[in-house]
Amino acid sequence: MTLAGDMDSRALLECLLDNSRHSGGRLATQAGVSRTAIWQGIKRLRRLGLSISAKHGQGYRLEDPVELLDETALRRELGPQASAPRIEILFDTDSTNQRLTASFGRSDFHGRIVLAEHQRAGKGRRGRTWASPLAGGLCLSIGWRFEAPPASLNALSLACGVAVIDALEGLGLSGLGLKWPNDIMRAGGKLGGILLESRNETAATCDVAIGIGLNIRLPEAVRASIDQPVADLHGCFHQAPSRNRLAGKIIAEHLSMLTRVAEQGLGEYLQKWRTLDCFSGRRARLSLPGQTLRGEVRGVDDNGLLLMQINGGPLRTFSSGELSLRAEC
Repeated sequence: MTLAGDMDSRALLECLLDNSRHSGGRLATQAGVSRTAIWQGIKRLRRLGLSISAKHGQGYRLEDPVELLDETALRRELGPQASAPRIEILFDTDSTNQRLTASFGRSDFHGRIVLAEHQRAGKGRRGRTWASPLAGGLCLSIGWRFEAPPASLNALSLACGVAVIDALEGLGLSGLGLKWPNDIMRAGGKLGGILLESRNETAATCDVAIGIGLNIRLPEAVRASIDQPVADLHGCFHQAPSRNRLAGKIIAEHLSMLTRVAEQGLGEYLQKWRTLDCFSGRRARLSLPGQTLRGEVRGVDDNGLLLMQINGGPLRTFSSGELSLRAEC
């Protein structure tokens, strides 16, 4: 939200996208606001995670390249499905999943896709906030209505992980893996995550909001605020793909996966998930409310539940719930 006399944050950012110097006076004249309003706008963009330098007599410059999301560019990646989904691109929101779950049960829920340049309250598992600097990652949610609910939402979450990997590999990225239940991994760091929220609308139908977060460029200050190893596309690969191409490919893979799951079930995706499992056969600890268990990870069952052998005992299963999984050194 901007106050009267302020410059809209998106409009100001668009002026800086060429990564050239822009004087505060010229920006103020173009926007019809005061130089103070420009300065306040620059401070807001910095608070959202952008690196903007200022030099006396020369003006402001955006230090890192930024690509804003564009619906036309996104739809080019969707192929024959380009006209099907309803795409909404927000500059700033609480969370894309929250925007989508607010439309559970409505006629326009199915196929609705919400993306955001920045989200203030992006949701991760266990009540955590998903850190996402402005235009530094991918924040999107996909709404899907199953006329016959999938056999297991836990397994559906795993299938979504496979769809993300398929999209990334289709763009030439390699060395990727999955960590139960919803983490996209690269070189031991978390590259992205998935959060599913659902509601049964009738005895037959089920609405599912699929939230996907992916790190593209994480500033050091953001990395320092995260309590686990993280990775981003710019750090992992020589040239990260376009944000619009990446978003389009991920959406396309999910629409294809969801259609196949509705028709054929989750079997093929569970099978592929097992080939991408980063933790199977490794010693790990599993944190539950009030206790921590240690043992060896044995993959997942056909319902997407974690299989783990605790202290050499019998094989046990665990649902997603309030669980935390970490490899032991």
